[in-house]
Order: sequence, then C-alpha cells, then structure tokens
Amino acid sequence: MAPAMGMSKKSIEEYTTKMRARYARLTGRKARSKLLDEFVEVTGWERKHANKVLLGDRRRSGRRGKRGAPRRYGTELVDALKTCWLAMEQPCGKRMKGILPMWVEHLDCGSQLREDLCKISAASIDRLLKGFKVSAGKKVRPPKPATAVKALVEIRAGNWETSEVGWTEVDTVAHCGGDMGGDFIWTLTSVEISSGWTELRAVWNRGQHACFEGLESIWQSQPFDLLGVDSDNGGEFLNFHLYHWLKQHGIKQTRSRPYYKNDQAYVEQKNHTHVRELLGHDRLEHRELLDELNALLMLWSRWRNLFCVTMKQESKRREGSRQIRRHEKTGRTPAQRLLDSGQLRDDDRQQLEEQLATLNPFAMRREIRRLEDSLWQHRAELYEQERDESLALAGGSALRSEPPARASKPRTKDQAAMVS
Repeated sequence: MAPAMGMSKKSIEEYTTKMRARYARLTGRKARSKLLDEFVEVTGWERKHANKVLLGDRRRSGRRGKRGAPRRYGTELVDALKTCWLAMEQPCGKRMKGILPMWVEHLDCGSQLREDLCKISAASIDRLLKGFKVSAGKKVRPPKPATAVKALVEIRAGNWETSEVGWTEVDTVAHCGGDMGGDFIWTLTSVEISSGWTELRAVWNRGQHACFEGLESIWQSQPFDLLGVDSDNGGEFLNFHLYHWLKQHGIKQTRSRPYYKNDQAYVEQKNHTHVRELLGHDRLEHRELLDELNALLMLWSRWRNLFCVTMKQESKRREGSRQIRRHEKTGRTPAQRLLDSGQLRDDDRQQLEEQLATLNPFAMRREIRRLEDSLWQHRAELYEQERDESLALAGGSALRSEPPARASKPRTKDQAAMVS
C-alpha cells in the first residue's frame, strides 16, 4: 500500500484526518462510496484498508452492532444452571440435559426460570458452563527432560554386576486413581542394588524441585554412602538442578533406555511390594496428606529394611528357552546384608545395630497400622468437607453421592487384635 507520489507521510496523516471527519458526517451509501473512491485515488491504498482507516475508532467501539443472535439466557439462569451442575457432581451437557427437569423441581426459583431450564439444550449447557470448567485448572503434563542433560547422562543397560554398596535405582509412582489430570501425590522410590535397602518419600506433583528434596531426604537417611543413581528418562530426574548436585557430591548418574522398563527391574519390583501393596491405586489429591503420608512411608521403609526378609538372586543362566535362577537358601533382611558386607562406616554400623537391638517390630507394625488408618480417615474427612461445601453452594439439596472413600486393607482377627 504505497502512498501517492509527491505526498509525505505527514501530509497523508493530515489528509486522512480531514477525510475521516467528512466520512463520519455522510449518511448516504452513494456519497460515502464516492468519497472513498477519492480517498483511494489520492492515497493509493487498497479499498478495504482505506475503508477501515476512515471508520477509525467507530469500528472498534462496536457502534455498528454485534453480529450473531441476541443473548437469550441471562445471568440468573446461568447462576441457577451452575448451582444444579455443582450439585450433580459436574456432569457434561448431554448427561445434565436428561436429569435437569427432575432437579429443577426442587430448585428455589420462579416458574419462568424453571421452564427455561427444562428447555435449554445440551450444547447451550456446555457453552454457558465453559468458563467454570476452565477455572478448575488444566491437565498437568509430565516434566520434560532437559535435552542437554540427557546427552550428558550415559545409558546403563544390562544386569547389575556389583556387590559394592551404594548403587541405587530410583523411580516415581503416581497416586492418581487412574486419572492423570490435576494435582496429586507421587511416591519417590529408591532401592539399593546389593542389599535391597528401600526408601520411600511422598512428593507433590513430581516436579524437579520436589523430587530433589525427596532424594536429598533419602540420601541423608540411608546408612551408606551413595555412589550412583540410575533413573528413567523423566524430567524429574534429568535436569540441571539434580545433575549438578550429584556431580558436586561425586555421585554418578545414569539412565535406562527409553521404553525398556526391565532396565529398572529392582525399583519396579519395589514399586509393587512397597508402594502399591501399602497404598493401592487410590487417588491422593490433597496436599494436606503429604506430611502424614511421609511419616507413614518413612516408618514403613524402616520396618521393611530392618525386619522383613528378602530372597536375593545369586545366579542366572539360560538353558535353551528356560531361564534358571538360583536364590539364597536363607533369606536375610536388607539391614543384615549391609552389616555382613563390611562396607559401612563405624558410626553407621553402630547406629544400625542399635536400631536392630532396641526397636520392636510388633510395636512398629501397630504404629504403621495406626498411621495407615489415620491417613485414610483424614482423606475421607477432606472429601466429606469438599462435599459439604459443594452442597452448601447448591442450596443444600438432599440428593448427593458418597465421596470416594477408601478403607484400609481387610484384616484378619489377629491383625485387628494387634492394632487394638
């Protein structure tokens, strides 16, 4: 859109200001079209662009009117619709349309509003409630690994062939209840290869800083020097924050091959025996449970490490299509394996022997049961509180569903007697 020859930029601006005022005073279509022809010939601009320039602020202020059908539903109907939606446990528009006539009979509103709610379509329900659904938050995506760090960390593939204490595998377990959306608690698992010593920590949302704090807590509580950390390719482990910290302390960092879960067979096994068997697959989405869950996991880890026997594999060979595995004839606890290794410092050995001599496994098991019951009870109370708040917003309707509570694992009479 080059300006006309012989006219400066300032001249065109002055000419445009005068023509805009003339254009605003004209009301006839032919008169405006003739003036627009003159303006295009003088400036050399495209006709569509010239028309937008002459309209100026009037076009942006909406004086020409808004396109589309007029607004049909007011704020009163939207508020009533939101009240029903919250009380119905937030269904989609298609599901809500079918049961809305049943619910509006119990809604304190006028007859005309009740009639409008019964006539509203499923598409209109979704459109009017769209803003409230968006405010609930977006899906949390998993952290992406830093490409530069991924290139620096070498891949460890194959079996562990070491009897040296201090080499560990780490992984995270999601307590999402089958839905990865939103915020929830993860468990960070660390297992030492030669002894099977396992530590668990609860972290919020698997961020790199949360996982780093969990690893640092594990590092401080382990009765041995940490020599290496092997992880998967998740961004919670492959980041500069953790990479520089491990390098500063002389700890080697390695990673498994992408999509090869068996590269981390040790920690994957503990994810089942130490995490899933204790907490199951329920969703833990309340941050208030984090400290309570950490207390349970730390005591659970100590009890398993000190007093629970594991059978370690000693050899493996292949005969045709069969894998022949040989395990220890007499199982030992992870603590006994550490003591038998002779690789612990004197103070760590003394502290471990003192724990084995003074701690009572029956009392620890009763305390674990108590913490477990307290955790699930607290979770049920939080869901109950959220449900009451939702019902208060919905006007106290009697129609409501039970919260997703989770009872402790079934117990035998002997186990129940232990708790009491």
